[in-house]
Amino acid sequence: MRFDGGHKRDAFLTETFGRFVEWVPVCPEVECGFGTPREAMRLERAGPGVRLLTVKTRIDLTEAMERYSRSRVAALADEDLSGYVLKKDSPSCGLERVKVYDPHGTPARGGRGLFAAALVEAFPHLPVEEEGRLADPRLRDNFIERVFAYWRLRGLFASRWTVGDLVRFHTAHKLLVLAHAPERYRRLGRLVAGARGMPRRNLERRYVAGLMEALAELATTRRHTNVLQHMAATSRIGSTPHRSASWRRRLTTIDAASSRSSCRSRSSATTRGRSMSRIWPDRRTWNRTRRN
Repeated sequence: MRFDGGHKRDAFLTETFGRFVEWVPVCPEVECGFGTPREAMRLERAGPGVRLLTVKTRIDLTEAMERYSRSRVAALADEDLSGYVLKKDSPSCGLERVKVYDPHGTPARGGRGLFAAALVEAFPHLPVEEEGRLADPRLRDNFIERVFAYWRLRGLFASRWTVGDLVRFHTAHKLLVLAHAPERYRRLGRLVAGARGMPRRNLERRYVAGLMEALAELATTRRHTNVLQHMAATSRIGSTPHRSASWRRRLTTIDAASSRSSCRSRSSATTRGRSMSRIWPDRRTWNRTRRN
């Protein structure tokens, strides 16, 4: 709910993405008792810190908002969140580049909303994004991917788990990690390989941090091409010289396209890989076809 009684309803979040998630509504200003409609407020630099003040009456709301934020964030720990969408530019909920005014009234974009700061501090690996940035297809794709990965990750560690469970989880997700962050892919591989000699709690903490930090890096078409090449080298798709050559030619086409345009989405590479999988059956099907 905006300060003037209006709203910023987002059709993608409510109608499209909302079919797959359960939203937990949070409005810091309303829940903090500031009312609706209410006077506009902003962040202002005061010595080494930042204060939240109303624009006209100059009421300092910093302590009230910080007290509320600590309490509300603690309560959110019981909600089993898999992601959080914040309000862009809000002095309470803005995640990045929120305006902070100096004593002369000059704004500088470098702040973070008070509630957003408390949320990120309490849940450092929770997928968090601003609704304004979700208009960018790559950022939206990345956020949704992280939300569902985090949901699966919480499911893994929610109950009694074994190293074997972690190995199976990592096996199912490692190519996804490779498309995002090759170096972190190698680190996670070494972590899982040495998992049996580590304390369970420390292993969980390091794996959660490593996976979510890796997925926070945006995947690129070139890295997706690398994943497809990795799949070709370790699968049955390129089981004959003719098909291996065709596979390499198609991957070269994808890679060249990514060099010409950085705006191409990962779906183009993934779709091409699926089409090649349909064209080329696995080895058992190939041998059976030749016998017939």
